[in-house]
Amino acid sequence: MVEPLSLDDNKTLVESHFGFHGMPFGVAPDPRFFFRNACYAEGLDILSEGIKAKKGLLLVTGEVGTGKTILLRKLMRHLEASTRFVFVSTSHLNSVGLIQLIVEDLGLPTEGRTAFELAQALKEYVLQQNRAAKNVAVLIDEAQKLTDGALEGLCDLSNLETEQEKLLQIILAGQPELTTKLCQPALQRIKQRIAIHYQTRRLSLASDVEHYVRHRLGASGYEGPEIFNRKALEAIWLYSAGTPRLINTLCDNALAMASRAGRKRVSGYLIVKVAAKLMLERPTDGRTNGASHNGNGIPILPTGDLGAPTSQASPQAAGISRSFINQRLSRVAAPLSDPKERTVASQFFDFMARAAAEGIGPMAKLIIDDQIADLGESRDSFPQKKLGDLIERVSREIFNDTMRALFLDKMAQAVSALRSIRAF
Repeated sequence: MVEPLSLDDNKTLVESHFGFHGMPFGVAPDPRFFFRNACYAEGLDILSEGIKAKKGLLLVTGEVGTGKTILLRKLMRHLEASTRFVFVSTSHLNSVGLIQLIVEDLGLPTEGRTAFELAQALKEYVLQQNRAAKNVAVLIDEAQKLTDGALEGLCDLSNLETEQEKLLQIILAGQPELTTKLCQPALQRIKQRIAIHYQTRRLSLASDVEHYVRHRLGASGYEGPEIFNRKALEAIWLYSAGTPRLINTLCDNALAMASRAGRKRVSGYLIVKVAAKLMLERPTDGRTNGASHNGNGIPILPTGDLGAPTSQASPQAAGISRSFINQRLSRVAAPLSDPKERTVASQFFDFMARAAAEGIGPMAKLIIDDQIADLGESRDSFPQKKLGDLIERVSREIFNDTMRALFLDKMAQAVSALRSIRAF
């Protein structure tokens, strides 16, 4: 039995296989990989100016995985020469616990001090930094998890000011429910103090996803030929819906699979395989998928699409469909007459894609093209003798038993009709 690779071994394998100086699609919010497109560059500029101008309280919201944390980390790197930052990622805190964490992170003593004494120590510190022309900023990630009391405490801290400016800059970053929370009547005091509200968004164009992938590869020191081919990038765009965290997850897993297989290229078919392992739903349109999400922002496949009986197929029907698969596959795979002299008309693959799309979705054409290439052939000169192999490979990508049986039935009928008229 082959033991699975440890995380460290897997990292070493991928880095050595592709020549990376670090993993390009890791989960850590490393500011080296900050993607400075128009949207994220605007966010960095807005937050930077807000801190420099001492606006006081700033708000950043966005869906899960859209780059809030890496934006904050980049901001810290960007202003490190002029600003003392406190980064808070443990948000399940009350008001006393929050101010104690802030004071402690600034290197000030906290033991035995009351909340009032901690606040006074913080005020003295920010005044001292202000005299030295330094800013102090508290960045709170996952701020939607803060208690109402902690948010009220932050409101009090935002009142640390001189006649001309705010002494303590605070950035609250969280998911959209943070906005809803701040609209509660009890939190109107802090809501009214928000000077800037910036929203992170998914990458809105397929070209943005392509540039994002290339940027992260370049930031990892890669200078070789393209790793992700055009169809792979298209699949990444469709399955991730432009969400950076999902792009990273897809690419990271695809690179690991390619490394284990000894390949230096990632195809669209490999992305489809990775997406299935990650339980990403096949896209229902040209841009996004409509799956529900788990706590990590990863869409979940409906149970039926994983091969279990669906509402349209009883357990008995699913069992019968399995026997159909073997019967139809044996008919499809039967050798045709004079296989070496004949090729399949390219129009047949368009029909195959339409038939497969009922069970796979709009990725059917991409999967078929990748399987043709994997068999070492092309659409223009695909030999009859490999048609059975191709149909069997494509059918394995239809996870629902009933839909797979319907696809194989259509293929068997099509092959029989084409054999009878010798059209291919």
